[in-house]
Amino acid sequence: MARTDLKLSARELAEFERTRVSLRKERKLSAVPRLQAINFAGTGTVMHDAARFCEAGITTVKDWISGLNPEKVKRLTDSKQLLSLARTLIKWALVGILSIELLSFLVVSATNFVMYGHAREGSRAVYDPYTLFLQSSSIRPTAHNSVSPDVKKNRSIWMFGGSTMRGATDFDERTIPSFLSEYLNSSARGLHFSIKNFGIDSFNSLLEAKYLQKLLIEKSPAPDLIVFFDGANDSKYFLEHRTPYGHHGYRRTRALIESYYDSWFGLLKPFNAAIYASFSKELYDRINQVVIPVDRGSTELGAMGSLTERRYDFVNKIAGCYGAEFILFWQPMHWVEECAVPRSVTEQEQGLVLAVDRFETMRHNFAVTYTSLAERLQDKPYFISFREVFCDRKVPVYQADGVHLTDDGRRTVARAMGKILEERLFR
Repeated sequence: MARTDLKLSARELAEFERTRVSLRKERKLSAVPRLQAINFAGTGTVMHDAARFCEAGITTVKDWISGLNPEKVKRLTDSKQLLSLARTLIKWALVGILSIELLSFLVVSATNFVMYGHAREGSRAVYDPYTLFLQSSSIRPTAHNSVSPDVKKNRSIWMFGGSTMRGATDFDERTIPSFLSEYLNSSARGLHFSIKNFGIDSFNSLLEAKYLQKLLIEKSPAPDLIVFFDGANDSKYFLEHRTPYGHHGYRRTRALIESYYDSWFGLLKPFNAAIYASFSKELYDRINQVVIPVDRGSTELGAMGSLTERRYDFVNKIAGCYGAEFILFWQPMHWVEECAVPRSVTEQEQGLVLAVDRFETMRHNFAVTYTSLAERLQDKPYFISFREVFCDRKVPVYQADGVHLTDDGRRTVARAMGKILEERLFR
């Protein structure tokens, strides 16, 4: 079959091909031969089957293109270009979103490894209608408890807090409640102490108050003493969410309930929940904590102080209604220490604890929030600050995150608690 060589630019060739495809889809041209381009050292020579063109009196591709309706050709070309542009934009938007999510996942996971030693924040949890969640193993055992046959000599203590109270250790006998039980029961005062460790990873005072409510309803008898060990998680979740109602899982839990009616997109509840639980949003919350400074005089921080104070006042009143005493220990943190620690200890802590000097904004944020809350509570009869409890330490007491404690740190806290409780329980 005869073939004809035509000189056609790359642009003309592309225009011909788009028009050919569009017309064939509309069934307005039954047979239009596909041009086959062969690049001879960049000359742009095009080979095509000329027989069918010659039958129609068309001797060049340019003649064929010029013989079409110009408006139809432009309309078809423009619509094709718009569709192609839309596909490109959608594709790159999806690529961008997935890339941001992947990057956020890597940053969040890496941060968790640095702070907690594993990829997940917190530990395995189960749903609870009072507190939203609890640890699957629930109450952690306390060592060294003692019970007397004479009930008048028995004293019961319930201890609440986050993971520092629960114990960042694999050994039940090395938690703060266990060390405290050992200290109190070694006394020759004739009383027997039984301590319950109700610490739950990631809990702050908001969830602890609800947990106390659950236990007072479901368990009896009521304790003689209720202890809260707080400060770190209350500061952390305020800084992440900038609201006095912040807690672990705050954004995801709120979204599951509120987003259902916010828009039509809320109908897709599982998909919607996945978006609100995304790593991108979690990374944004952490950036709030680490990078964005909190204003000491902000309305949000003022509301946080007011509601936190009223929450602890409520717990104190509830404890009194059950015949129990309430004590709040404001926990120590490496991030808010202001005392001079022996140089020998700071040298040992280098490499063990995160260098707070590298996270000036984070240190500022924790110090401002922690101090602001403490100042609101300092005149309460139930408030005791442990901010400087480690100032005279001779060994490192903090784990890498500057919040969780080593065995020495937990033992020191328990002894300091024990001395205060002796004064109150034996008076």
